[in-house]
Amino acid sequence: MVKILLRALILHLTLLCLEAEELPRGHLEPFGGHRPPDVDIDELFEIPDPQVFWDRYVSVRRVAVLRQAATHSPGFTKWTEGNLKELYGDVEVRLEGKHERKSRIPLGEKGLGRDTLRSFLETFRDKDTYIVSQLPEPLYEDFHVPPCISCGNMRKRIIEVDLWMSSGNTQSIIHKDAFNTINCLMKGTKLWKMIEPKYEKWLYKTWEPKREQGGNSQVEPDSVDLLKYPDIAKIRWSNITINAGDCLFIPKGYYHQVNSYGDPNMAVSILFSRIGHFDDTGCNETRIDYTPLSDLDVLWSWPGTGVMTMGNMDVWMMQKSYVAFAEEKGKLTEEDLLKFMSDMMPEFDEEELEESVREGWLLIDKSGKGYLEAEDVSALDTDTMRKHSVALMGQEPSNTEDFEYFHISRDMIEYLLQRLIEASPNGLERKVFVANYVRYLGGSEEYGNEIFDGLAGKSVDMATVDEITQNMDAALLKWEESEGVESTPEIDERFDGNHYVIRDEL
Repeated sequence: MVKILLRALILHLTLLCLEAEELPRGHLEPFGGHRPPDVDIDELFEIPDPQVFWDRYVSVRRVAVLRQAATHSPGFTKWTEGNLKELYGDVEVRLEGKHERKSRIPLGEKGLGRDTLRSFLETFRDKDTYIVSQLPEPLYEDFHVPPCISCGNMRKRIIEVDLWMSSGNTQSIIHKDAFNTINCLMKGTKLWKMIEPKYEKWLYKTWEPKREQGGNSQVEPDSVDLLKYPDIAKIRWSNITINAGDCLFIPKGYYHQVNSYGDPNMAVSILFSRIGHFDDTGCNETRIDYTPLSDLDVLWSWPGTGVMTMGNMDVWMMQKSYVAFAEEKGKLTEEDLLKFMSDMMPEFDEEELEESVREGWLLIDKSGKGYLEAEDVSALDTDTMRKHSVALMGQEPSNTEDFEYFHISRDMIEYLLQRLIEASPNGLERKVFVANYVRYLGGSEEYGNEIFDGLAGKSVDMATVDEITQNMDAALLKWEESEGVESTPEIDERFDGNHYVIRDEL
């Protein structure tokens, strides 16, 4: 409440200072209020063949709407909520909140940020929850890839396929994706605001390591502060409505902001590589038609359980860069690879990076000769490159079943314990700690109980202050190792009353 009042006061004072000066058009309005949309987007009612699609859209990074292309997929009619629960209810999905930057990571049946499809479908209308996940492989047969990428190296360079589902009213930040994308809407409506890459310099990007090829803007899309971000007013943009059954092609690096409506809202995204040319090898022998996803090789596919691979690297581009280095220098060595990784990931611990590079090098230096020539790198198969990539880069925490260790920091748990001890100096009850851990830190009961087990022992319902102090390091070891790389809410803004918990709820 205090922050809201301060913001209102600051805005009021700003308006007083400006007095007769006219505020910029679109100030504090949703993105696009600064000028009408005026960039044309092609709407295609007949899907072009791969060569035409490459020449007119992919190669020149031009957006296109493929009207009704998704209706050719069996899933367009088959994926009712009842069928999804009956046929695929046990597969797992990754969860996010419906509003980027503003929502907590939801708790699902499988933990923080992870649910079964059945559980999601039974609860998603009552919770701030949104599937942002790799599409589980069992659903591949129900989705057909449009003809425009059904042959050549566009077909052979599919990186991953993702699933998006919510009860509608979701809002994205202004961002770009690393890869070319075809987003097919199976249910609902999406409103897309598109921004050409040439306007990136005026988007006030958030900082990201130089290795990242995606990116996002600091600007809040629902209320653009044009006094703070005046260059936004220079940006031309386009506006397109995508209805159920339509697909949208978004070229690599093309900024966009999306609002979804309709209950439910469901989409499938095909991500394909940042290829520099179209290789039509095999197109004469391939039927140019809608093709079941299950008939294609996807670089990072996911069976629907275990560790996801969402957001992993394009190993074909990695391999290409290794070949180019070996051709220029005559060979690639482990030392070269370590220097390359150190330059690309300077924030990583040196010893850990050396260990990762060592593991990754052993996977590609199969002969053990200590160096690779260009032909050696070219001969590496895709599976080897996948394993090499994981060894070097590790797993994204939100893709793992241990995400909670990364999302909630040790510092926040310690602070929560301190506040609870202040309120109950004679000892802390298990149920009080777990309830507060869930309520204020957004964690799960399972992990809350794991912490308390470490503080007091399994099946013990009370911990003394001395026990908490003595056992803190051991109890929070996994959180210490994971370093809490994700942010958590400020506890002081959420506590209730003197005891920081409404005991009648326990």
